[in-house]
Amino acid sequence: MKNSKEKNWANVPIRTREYFGYGSGMLAYQLQNNIMNGYLLIFLTTVLEIPMIKAGAITVVCRFIDACTDLFFGTLGDRTHSKWGSYKPWYVACAVPACLTFWILFTKPSFLTSGTTAALVWAYLIYLLFGSVFTTIMQTSYNAFTSVVSSKPDERNKLVLFRQMGTNLSNILNSFVPIIMLAIGAGVADSPKALSGIALIGAVLGLVLYLFCGVTIKERVPLNKGKKISIIDSFKVFKGNWTFVGVAIMHVFTTLAIAMFGGLMTYYFIYYKGNPALMTPASLVGVGIAIVVNIVLLPVLMKRFSKKQIYGFSVVIVAALFLVGYLLSDGNVGGYFMFIAWQVGIVMTFACIYATVPDAVDFGEWKSGVSAPGTVNTVITFIQKATTGIGTFAISVILSVSGFDQTMGMAQSEFTNSVLRIATPAAPLAFWLISALGLLFLNVKSERMKEIRGELAKRREE
Repeated sequence: MKNSKEKNWANVPIRTREYFGYGSGMLAYQLQNNIMNGYLLIFLTTVLEIPMIKAGAITVVCRFIDACTDLFFGTLGDRTHSKWGSYKPWYVACAVPACLTFWILFTKPSFLTSGTTAALVWAYLIYLLFGSVFTTIMQTSYNAFTSVVSSKPDERNKLVLFRQMGTNLSNILNSFVPIIMLAIGAGVADSPKALSGIALIGAVLGLVLYLFCGVTIKERVPLNKGKKISIIDSFKVFKGNWTFVGVAIMHVFTTLAIAMFGGLMTYYFIYYKGNPALMTPASLVGVGIAIVVNIVLLPVLMKRFSKKQIYGFSVVIVAALFLVGYLLSDGNVGGYFMFIAWQVGIVMTFACIYATVPDAVDFGEWKSGVSAPGTVNTVITFIQKATTGIGTFAISVILSVSGFDQTMGMAQSEFTNSVLRIATPAAPLAFWLISALGLLFLNVKSERMKEIRGELAKRREE
């Protein structure tokens, strides 16, 4: 009865609500991720009064601890077989604790004294719960959905486009964060009340969106014919999998680029420009253009060109926009071009990356005989978390070297402002350019992937 049901679902096209549900999952994640990238370092240094370098180190240390936790938590779905699916149960179960710890991460408990070792330990503890346990399980499961909700390339590409739309919408919401924080903090954007308040909004909204995603998604592609596999067996999917190597390289440096600009832009507008409210119109313009690219341009490109070609084209566009942004940074218009580069880069490069991950999953299954989308996406998730942590730490190093002093407020030195002006566009641009090296490993042609999927479909029916 179970196998019959799975075969019936396999022939049912993805429903419209599933596409919207999948997009809502990314909307929730990116909304919280943007708040993390833009304001966690500020919270740690101004509210908990942790020194800049130690605060930056928190993200790096915790992200690399994920290397151990991911091996267990991130691969749970590969070893789970239930009537609800392999990944859906874990995704839904972790939604509440993930959002709760996200809010706590930006809230100073009354029993905690700022500037103490206890404050540092507390930050590590909550960050580990949020990032190394709950987010690991949820994001790995979410990424695996692309491989198990459908085996059809066109449907997978459409899922990715809705995923990117979720990213776009999150950035629209994020553009209003500075204004909301100013209102909550009575004119002070980096006050404890403002930081905790915006985190609470992100937690509540995120929870609703996460649950909508989890409830609507239906897994259609069975794993390993219902057999459980060991963690060791699941890692066989990486042997000789050059498609995964290429995706990993692209993901490492793209995520670094996104994290660097996401963190530096806050300091750029608050301290270099002296007006955080400028982020809102610049962000809205960038997101608006990115939405047009996502809805109008990307679907056309994906039908006419390979993902490899689209990725190379997107890197060229991003580089040109960041360069123009730097040249015009003396005026406000420079910030607009940088936001456009950031948003368009996120949409186009991530669309290619996440549309290629299922190819790496399928190729690994074809070569090893093991279907382990959770394991593949565990590594992808770890890359994202580790590189985001490295990016945050790199920002703290740049700010420390520049002589940035949070006690001086907007009255930073001329050298500090010069560093912010150069580093904000230059750092993400450099990493985006390096990410293109991953294209050298994407050598499996689309025709060959079609043949591989056909062979896999026959194996699953045997």
